[in-house]
Amino acid sequence: MASEGPTPVFATGSQHGVSAPTFDVVFVHGLSGDRHTTWSAKDCAFWPQWLADEFDDINVYLAGYDSSAFAGILLGSGASVQDLATTLADGLISRPRQAENIILITHSLGGLIVKQMLRRCADSADARFQNLAQKVRGVVFLGTPHQGAQLATAFDVVLKPFKSKASQQLAYSAADLLDLSNFFSNFAVREKVTVRPFYETEKTYGVHIVDRVTANPNVYGAEPIAVQANHIDICKPESAQSPVYLSVCELLRSLPTSGRSLIVAAPATSMASIAAGKHLLPVAVTTTIQSVPAVNAESALVSATDAMAPQGVTSDILEDFAYFTTVAADDRRPLDQKLREAGRTYQIKDATRRKERFAMALRRHIAQPSAVTRYTQLLGDVESRFARHVRRPISEGATLAQVDQAIQSDVLDPCVQQFSIPGSEITSALVDNALYYLAGNCHVSWDA
Repeated sequence: MASEGPTPVFATGSQHGVSAPTFDVVFVHGLSGDRHTTWSAKDCAFWPQWLADEFDDINVYLAGYDSSAFAGILLGSGASVQDLATTLADGLISRPRQAENIILITHSLGGLIVKQMLRRCADSADARFQNLAQKVRGVVFLGTPHQGAQLATAFDVVLKPFKSKASQQLAYSAADLLDLSNFFSNFAVREKVTVRPFYETEKTYGVHIVDRVTANPNVYGAEPIAVQANHIDICKPESAQSPVYLSVCELLRSLPTSGRSLIVAAPATSMASIAAGKHLLPVAVTTTIQSVPAVNAESALVSATDAMAPQGVTSDILEDFAYFTTVAADDRRPLDQKLREAGRTYQIKDATRRKERFAMALRRHIAQPSAVTRYTQLLGDVESRFARHVRRPISEGATLAQVDQAIQSDVLDPCVQQFSIPGSEITSALVDNALYYLAGNCHVSWDA
């Protein structure tokens, strides 16, 4: 997989790194790239070196994987994304000198590998892996397709030598990608990780690979930032005045090294300012969230004080949002299995589509406090009504028709009435989508 572990980038004129670094900055390249050319612009501009020279309290590392290994992934053989994630984690753990704070800078598929790495670490029984996940303070995503970005077509354009079979796992709204997205959005909130996503505005070989929608990591307050570049060049700043480089420098200066305060980046970089060569530094809103002792990645309950919660979203809403968007621990059966065992095989296709439609609606509105509140309250009401009015007839052996009637009269209709407001009515279909989303995350089921 990786030909070698993370390699250091020393400050110019130095033969060793900082002995007691505040941060480790780790670059993880993406599709068909490598640990050097991915970050190199024309005229030998290499921004990992700029960071090593500019900051005297950080160590910079280049992590990566062999292109031949990635070819194996696309051909449906060899290393998997999960394998690469575990190898990356082991390489970071094995470094001789480590800071207590880590910033991960990723390009394209490298972002998905990092998310998978964090999931493996958070779920691991190995204390070394858990400790690695807890050290991560920030993740920068450069052109990472969190929601797939129609990769079956787009990545075939970028990776001309390969014929992709496994690109289906990265298809838009694919189940595995949605599941990984749900994990990361909760992980980032729970562990107070600053997330800064960027997306390209230019096409690559005639294809717009990652746009504003697919670049959205589904993390509250992490607004995708536009960069006037294509998918290949978005990670290659040409000067120390480039928007991406300035933003990363600002991130390093603003992150706390203790206390783990949550810094929610709300950048407002306009395309006009980028085109003019100007950069508006993101505004950072600092919110302190009380730490949670749980280390299980599937336990996403977060506590916070109402006074310190992000503006417009209370602490109880944040807790409920994390709960509903995380797979429940007591019933991990996939949605299709639940339906099949409940005698509802005929609903599998429609249920899967409805679940994914609600997930996409959540992602579209993730940066809007009022929408986050409304959707979270809707999910809570659907779950409560289902448990109160539908679970009993199911346990008593009611027919499918009787259960459907209870869902319609005691869940769908009351929720439509309760959550519709003048000028912003909701439909029974949206409530139905929410019900299947909850079922997909194992919060409701149709069998006894």
